[in-house]
Parts: sequence; structure tokens; C-alpha cells
Amino acid sequence: MRQRRRSLRLLAILLGLSLFAAACGDDDDTEAGDDTTEEEGGGSEEQAIPEPEFGEASPECEGESDGVLKIGGLLPQTGNLAFLGPPEEAAAQLAVNEINAAGGVLGQPIEYTPGDSGDTSTDIANQTVDRHLNEGVDVILGAASSGVSFTVIDKIVDACKIQFSPANTSPDFTTYDDDDLYFRTAPSDVLQGRVLADLMIEDGHTTAAILALQDPYGEGLLSFTRQWFEEAGGEVVVAEVYDPQAQNFDAEIEEVVSAESDAVVVIGFDESSRILTGLFEQGIQPDQVYLVDGNIGNALGEDFTTEGALVGVQGTQPAAEVTEEFRQALLGVDPDLIDFSYGPETYDAVVITALAAELAGTDNPAEIAKHINGVTREGEKCTSFVECKQLIDAGTTDIDYDGPSGPQEFSIQGEPTEASFSISTYGPDNRIDPSQTVYRTASL
Repeated sequence: MRQRRRSLRLLAILLGLSLFAAACGDDDDTEAGDDTTEEEGGGSEEQAIPEPEFGEASPECEGESDGVLKIGGLLPQTGNLAFLGPPEEAAAQLAVNEINAAGGVLGQPIEYTPGDSGDTSTDIANQTVDRHLNEGVDVILGAASSGVSFTVIDKIVDACKIQFSPANTSPDFTTYDDDDLYFRTAPSDVLQGRVLADLMIEDGHTTAAILALQDPYGEGLLSFTRQWFEEAGGEVVVAEVYDPQAQNFDAEIEEVVSAESDAVVVIGFDESSRILTGLFEQGIQPDQVYLVDGNIGNALGEDFTTEGALVGVQGTQPAAEVTEEFRQALLGVDPDLIDFSYGPETYDAVVITALAAELAGTDNPAEIAKHINGVTREGEKCTSFVECKQLIDAGTTDIDYDGPSGPQEFSIQGEPTEASFSISTYGPDNRIDPSQTVYRTASL
């Protein structure tokens, strides 16, 4: 039986959480504000918030090496998060291309094999992981869905392989018994819940209704959004989880409408368009609605044919401001991209892994894992694989990689303690209006 070595001190209140606001493309904007599983249907139980500790991973398993770093993709090509797949796939391939153009890892090209994660309604993820493990991969990149990751994490860990997700945000991963082999570049929803709650308070809302899909991601984000909102003086009058595979959401929609709350939060995936349509038909106004990373994006707007149907809808998402250079690099891999969500986080997951392998001097996952946290903090700053690799080749063993997703600053739990969030608003064309996008930094 794997033994946990991670030490967590649980606090009822998170001290030192700082939020800073900066506008995208508008120098006149100022700071916008102070900067899971829970009981079904209620979401009323407060969860303790872990204070981060810093240190290196130390897996107990031994692992194997063949001299070539092999990464297997577990990203959503199908299923209810398929809209996130294209930018993640493009970012993974971009990172691999750039690393291999720079000489690869340990003198050999990275071998990257894409793979579909599907969603929790299928067994695609297990089939993909089985194939990757049979082919001898060292690292599984994914899944995007927290629920999907929970279906395969034990299998990956038992094989002494690394699982590195660019998009899992469920708080449950922080304390999961993973033998220090699970990492993520997406921050825990402890942080997104705070950003979302603060946004509603700043918009003048004192009551809120929250609908969340029933899985670790939905329930965790519901819990922390509610916790922070009520700490700030608001009242959550409806907190309901739903089955995303349900034939309809009439009962949940009726409950929200009857509550007559100021704000309505929908935490979901691609079924969110059906929920929003029902809410709008029952009189909920777009400027009352708040979305999250699982549903915010231009892909959602494609489900609405009425011009301006989403004007005023806002949403939060773990996201750094994507530079035009990085955007064009992703488009160079996939010219059809319409969203860039989790592209930076996916890119950085690959680069961090490659740099950790260089420091470890091996593709053995157990040894790579020991260096992943340290790559992200406290050393000599570098902002690309090439720059960081030059430092390593010159004898620097303590580097601090800051890539397109931001500083990261991994804790001993293998996850960011600092992250950037975007607050997006839809325009008349039912697409995200970049001129209204605001970025905030949140840290533990």
C-alpha cells in the first residue's frame, strides 16, 4: 500500500490569498477587487483549505528507463470536453516540436503519441491509458476532466508512471494518495472559487443560485464558490448538482428561476448550452449568468443562433494572457483553432517534464518526478526550454521556468500555488469579446 508523505496543514480560512487585476488592452482599467466531493444537492459543507507547503516529490516506486522520453496524450478528442481538445493537442505538439528542434531530451527526440480521453460516460480513457502503458510511455499528459483523471490515476501510479494534467482543477487531487506521481499546471478550484465569488460581489449581487454537474470538478468548484461568496456576505439560495447525462434539466431550471436570485452560476461542460437556453426562456437575463472554465468559450456561442443571446454573460477561467506570438505558434500547428483554453498549461506541462528529465539525467518517471516541482520555483529564471536547457548544460541545477501559463510555483503537492485567471464577457456575436477580458492573479 502506498504511503502518503505529503504533509498538509488544513486551515479554515486561507491566509495570504492575493488577487490583483489587470485589464487586457485597456490602460484605464484599475484593480477590480480585493485582490470534493460534497453532499448531493446541497453543497453546504465547508471544505478545509490546504495551506501549501514546498518541497520535492519522492515516489516510492522504482520505475524504468530506456533512454527516450515518451509521452502519451490523454486529451479530449471526443466527449463533453471535446471543445478543449484542439488547443491542448496543438500546444502539446508545439512543445514537442520546439524541444525536438532544440536537440530533444537526453540527446533523443521526445516521442509523443496523441490519445483520446473521452468523458466519464465511456471507457475510452482506460483504453487509451492501457495502450500507452503497453507502448512503454513514461508520462501520461491529461486528462482534461477531473472526473476522467480519477478513473485512471490509480492505474498510472501503480505502473510507476507520471500523470501530468494541464486542466484538472478538482481540489480532491491535492490530498490524493498518488505516490507523488501526479502533477497539474491548472490550479485547484480553491482559487477559481474565490475569483468567481469576488466577481459576483463586485457586480453588486448579494444572492446566488449555483448549478453544478455531479462530478469532482463540479462539486468542488460549487463548494468553494459558495464558501467564498458567503464569507464575503452573500447568500447562496440554491446549490444543486445535476446529472450531465440527463434527458433534460427542467427541474433544476425551475428551482433556479423560483429562487429569484441576483446571480446564477452554471458549472458544467457542453450540456451548459441547454441549461442556459432553458434559463433564458424562463426569464433569467444574460447579465445575471456566470460561467466557469468548463463551459466558457467561443465553442459555447456556436450553440446560440440569435445575435446577442449571450451579451453580458461572464465567466472565469484559469488562464494567462495569451501573447500574440504564442497564439500564432498554436495556429501554426492547427490553423482551425477558435479557442486557446489550456493551451499554455498544456505547453508548460510538456516543457516542465522535459526539463525535469534533463535534470534527472534519465527518462525514469520516478526520477523525473523528483525534479518537477523544483523546475517551477526559486532557481535561476528562464522562459523557454532552450534557455533553461542552456543553464542546465552550463551546470545550473536550480532553475525556475516561467512559461506562457505563468509562474506556477508548484507546492509539494505538485500543483500551482500561483495562477492567472481570465474574466471574460460575451459580445454581440456570441463570442468572447477580447476588449472586455480582464486578468487576475491569485496565489496561495
